[in-house]
Order: sequence, then structure tokens, then C-alpha cells
Amino acid sequence: MLQSLKAERARHVKLALRIGLPLLIFVLLLSYGVFFQQRHLSLTPETIVIFGGMVFAMVYLIYFALELSRKETLLDQVTGGYHYHSFLDQIRKNPPRTLAAVQVRNLSVINEAYGVRKADDLLKTLVHALDREVIKNAGKWGWIGRRNGAEFLLAIDEEPEAVEKLLERFVSAYATLENVEVDLAFAVIRNNIDDPEKAIEQLRDLLVQQSRFGSMITEAPVSDAQKLSEAERSVIDALKRRDLSLSFRALKNLHSNRNDIYEIVVKMTGADGSIIAPRDFLPIINRHNLGEQYDLLIVDRVLEVMRLVDDSVSLSFNLSPFSLRRREFLEAFEERLKASHVRPSRLIVELYERRSHHRLEEYFKRLKVLKRWGVRLCLDNFGSSNASMEYIRYFPFDMIQFDREYTLDLEEGKSLSILRSFISMAREMHILTAAKWVDSPDKVERLRELGVDYIQGFAAGKLLKEEEFISLHNPLKERKR
Repeated sequence: MLQSLKAERARHVKLALRIGLPLLIFVLLLSYGVFFQQRHLSLTPETIVIFGGMVFAMVYLIYFALELSRKETLLDQVTGGYHYHSFLDQIRKNPPRTLAAVQVRNLSVINEAYGVRKADDLLKTLVHALDREVIKNAGKWGWIGRRNGAEFLLAIDEEPEAVEKLLERFVSAYATLENVEVDLAFAVIRNNIDDPEKAIEQLRDLLVQQSRFGSMITEAPVSDAQKLSEAERSVIDALKRRDLSLSFRALKNLHSNRNDIYEIVVKMTGADGSIIAPRDFLPIINRHNLGEQYDLLIVDRVLEVMRLVDDSVSLSFNLSPFSLRRREFLEAFEERLKASHVRPSRLIVELYERRSHHRLEEYFKRLKVLKRWGVRLCLDNFGSSNASMEYIRYFPFDMIQFDREYTLDLEEGKSLSILRSFISMAREMHILTAAKWVDSPDKVERLRELGVDYIQGFAAGKLLKEEEFISLHNPLKERKR
């Protein structure tokens, strides 16, 4: 039985005793005063009604209290685990050594394909399986809570490394539940700070990292809540200091053989000079609602660099779609662009959309504002999701960058056929095309034959630091010679 169910049952018993015992004593005392002070007790209809009424009142009050208790339950009503707030209370009372989060990443698909009832049954099965395979096998005490529909929290008084191994085996063993494919992700953290809510938010950041950068993250040691808290402060401080580290990745024009576009790679610099990668700082920025501030800082830095390099060079950089959806952000962007006197067409804003968003027409309306200024728009990782075709169907993008899966292997096959059709479609729509992760002359020639406009990767040039990039494209360089 789940520890949460045991705790809830114990709470009901305790509540029943706390209410029932005083009522029972009240009934006995009242009975003694009314009936037993008489020498002869006569069970008349009147005395039976009085005594029965008192018993009924006692039982009714007990059941009323239990019903009230049920509404204020510790449990998540679907799965039987703790709900989020009672889970937090348990952590505060008995801090575990390890916290973990398990996420069902395809829950929306399961709901759509099998219905809500089937999905609820599956989640209940998942919680009991986690209790049986992870909590019990950890050999220590622990419990499970539910934070939202797709995310579950585990508190286990065991070392994080042991919990991580158990969860690895669990995710591998439970790829299907009740004949339904389940896409599970997990994160583990050492619980060594006094703020459980903050530790849980750090867990969610780790899950976001897996979702966004999963293919880029190599195996790493279990995270530490205290160290993550320090990293969080470092990110926020770096944003306050406006301390970004920019690198520049060349896109070679296959028609002119010149590097006339560079994609900006953004990292942050800690106070000690350490470099903070996007997979580490983006979840923190988003959680603290600092996305717009971060995106405007990128715009400022891009415009600063563009004023220092040759007018023929364009810069491509990523901005969050959530910032671009806001009118206030676009107004601030336009103000900076006008003040810089930089030709707008030198700016290429990259968008990476995994899925279609609601109010798509409103979003496209905001993007058309950028187009009216002369800023170019690029759809990144094209072909990685169904949203790619929907976006290009309804909006006139200037460039698309193909998902790397289409360019890693250029042998004859389905991927090559799809890539060829994408290139043909883009040419008819007057959209520039770019292929990423190109690392050999053979691939360059093959892509040139296919009609790709730009390539990115080792074959286009090495990643440049900001000083190297400015020095290479300094407009005064030729004059000095």
C-alpha cells in the first residue's frame, strides 16, 4: 500500500477518535444525568427517542467530520499519491536525502488517443509501480506526490546515486503500461537545502533541459540542490550585469563561397569568469519570468556588434516566441533598432517551434511587424515536427534551416528524398535554405548539387569568439592595408 494511503487512513482514524470520544463521553454523561439518577429506569417511548436521538447525533457528526476530512484530503484523487501541497508538508516534516521527478512526456497524446479515464488509470498504475519498484527497493522510507497532470515527485531517504540507478531501470522496464507506450523522463537531485519548493523547481529545470537539450547532454553526476541554488544566483547576477558571451558560427554561401551570415551562440559568464551554457541558464530565466529581459539584452548585444563589422555581414540569432508575441517587447525592439541605424535586413531572427501554438494568427501578425521593418525571419530545425509545415504554409519566412537529421546522412534513402522535396518547395517559395552539421567537402558538393543555399558546420569554418569575429570583419581592415 502507498505510504500516502496509509497516512490518509491514519488521519481518518485519528479524526474519528478526536471527535467520537468527546461525543461518546457527552452521551454517557447526559444519559447518566437523565436516566441513571432515577432509581428505576423505565424504557418508555420518550426515553428511547431521547437516547436514540443522542446516538444519531453522535454518529452523524462523526461521518460529517469524515466527509469534511475527505474534501481536505492529503491524497491526489486520481492516483492515490500525495497531492502537491501535502507532499511539501511531508518534506518539511521529514526531509529526505533525495528528491526525484518523473514526467510522462506524452500524456496529452495518451489523453487524445485513449481518453481521460484510460489515462487516469494508467497514471494510477504508474504511481503504484513507482512505489513498488523504486520506493520499496530503495530500502528506506519514501513517498510519492503529484505536482500536475504529467509530473510526479518522489521523496526517498536514500543516496541520490542509488535512486538514479533505480529510476534508470524503471524507465527502461516500463516503456509500456497497460499496453500503452509511455514516454518517461526523470531527474534526481540531492535535497540539501531548506526550501523544498525551490528544490522541486530545480528538478523541473532539469526535466526541461532533458526535453530541450536531451540529445546534447552527456551522462553527468546527480545534481545537488545547493550547487544548483548557487548556479541560479550566478545566472540572475550575470543577467543583471548584462554579461553575455557571444560566439559566431559561420554560414557559407554556396553560390558566392563567402561567409556572409553568422549564427550567434549565446552563453553567460559567471562572476568568476566561468561559462554558463544555455541548457543551464534558460530554464532558470524562464522560471523567473526574465525571458523578455534576456531577449532584449541579446538584441542590444547584436546591434552593438553589427555596428563594428562590415555592412555585408548578417547575424542570425534566436529570440523566444513568447517574447515576440508581446507588443511591448516589439516596441522596445523597434526603439533599439532605430537608434542603432543598423540596416534591418542584416538581422535574421531565428524561430524554433516544436508545436503549433494557439492564436496562431495573432502570432503571425506580430511576426509581420518584424517583416515590415525589414528584419528577416528564419525557421530553425525545419522538418523536426509537424508544426514546421504549418508555419511555412501560412507565413512567408525568408530562410529555413533543415533539422540536422536530414543532413547527417546524405546517402540515397527516405531522408534524402524528403530533403530534396523540401529544397524544391523552398526554391518555389523564394525561401533561402541552410543545411547544418556539414563537416566534409563531399557533403558540401552533394548539398550544392541539391541546390542548398547555405551550409553550417566545420566545412564552413570554425566557431569564432567575439574578438576574432570583429577583427575578421572589421570594415577598416582593408583601408589600413
